[in-house]
Amino acid sequence: MLRLIKTSWLINSVLIIFLVLLSLMTIDWHHEMYRLYSVEKQALDNQKIINAINRQLKVEYSELLSGMDIYNKSKEILLMNSPTKTEKLAL
Repeated sequence: MLRLIKTSWLINSVLIIFLVLLSLMTIDWHHEMYRLYSVEKQALDNQKIINAINRQLKVEYSELLSGMDIYNKSKEILLMNSPTKTEKLAL
């Protein structure tokens, strides 16, 4: 009888220690997942910022290639406006 009580006490203490260690590991895993989520969220925010800057640079570059800046500068600085009315000359 004493041996049975001693073995059950040993098994219960091992199970309690195992349960405590498992709960501590679960808390640690949860904290690691939270830190990983924070890093992932920060990386996604940085990626969104980079994509926005990239889109803006692409738009500016396409405007340069299309000649829109050159056309606007010629109108503003050199006053090269297109003619408003044309006259037909009979030959």
